[in-house]
Amino acid sequence: MKAFTAMVRAGITMLRRDRTLLITSLGLPLISIFVFGWLFGSSGAQKLALGVVDEDHSTATAQLVTQLQRTGALNVSAGTREAELRALREGHRGSVLVLDAGFGAALAQGHAAVRVYYDQSSPIVAATARMAVQSIVAGLNQQASGQAPLVSISEEAISARDLRQIDWLTPGMLGMLLMYANLNVGGQLVQWRKQGIMRRLAVTPLRPSVLIASQVLSRLVLSLAQGAALIAVAMVVFQVRVTGSWAALVAAVALGSLAMLALGFVVGSFAKDAAVAQAAFFLISFPMMFLSGSYFPTEGAPAFLTPVIKALPLTYLNDALRQVITTGANFAIIQSDLLVLLAWLIVATLLAARAFRWS
Repeated sequence: MKAFTAMVRAGITMLRRDRTLLITSLGLPLISIFVFGWLFGSSGAQKLALGVVDEDHSTATAQLVTQLQRTGALNVSAGTREAELRALREGHRGSVLVLDAGFGAALAQGHAAVRVYYDQSSPIVAATARMAVQSIVAGLNQQASGQAPLVSISEEAISARDLRQIDWLTPGMLGMLLMYANLNVGGQLVQWRKQGIMRRLAVTPLRPSVLIASQVLSRLVLSLAQGAALIAVAMVVFQVRVTGSWAALVAAVALGSLAMLALGFVVGSFAKDAAVAQAAFFLISFPMMFLSGSYFPTEGAPAFLTPVIKALPLTYLNDALRQVITTGANFAIIQSDLLVLLAWLIVATLLAARAFRWS
């Protein structure tokens, strides 16, 4: 136990003195928070998202949905009424269009109605969505040839949280911080091997499990401290609020850190020199940084990238953090993300343990 405590204390001291690590893991996310916060924090908005609920499933509703999807200013998502209205309340939709059962039959009889729910806390987004829907409805009404309008619009307001760009960005920066703070442990192991530190440790009574556990705990302490600093800056400077469970947030941070750390141990176990470890670090971190939703949404990514996005652990870490911080999620809601991170942790740990070597 004394050896373990000494190793943890030494690990924390080395991490605290590693200015390169502190700058890359905390500096880049903090700079991004300030830059994007100042540029978009007050007035920036995501691309308008329109939810469509087709409860009629007729030819007429299919044509209407197709016309909406062709509108360049809209990002149309189809789903159930419950799911789309929940997304609207959570700030993921600008408006929700509901096509009730019987819409097609009513249209054939000369008059039908569509119901539009919009977020009254964001009037600009709601107005843009209403204009888009009205233009589509106007096109349908032109088919009436001077008769009474075929389609009318019934509007209902829903209060939803006004999600700013900085609110959306903060969880992504937290996820990126955790990736950088832990993934580079592989380079440290390779450097220790090169300097002979690992060889000297191998001839001591120190077991590999003690070395790994000490590194895990020291890195976890660093991750929690830096994560707390980033959240504090976002809350104090830009009034970002954590709307969900703090316990779920801590669990996501801890599990995400461990998954990234295990992946770093895999790199350190297989890499033979520092150059290979550094190359592997960038080959892993850069795709995750840009494809896992740290800086911008990935819903509109090309289809061929979807399997890659869904395979990256940072995708699930960012999703869990974003749901807790922006949509008020708890353990039950983010459990699928946590399970994927746990799977990454187990698989990477087994690979690292199998390939671990002192020299």
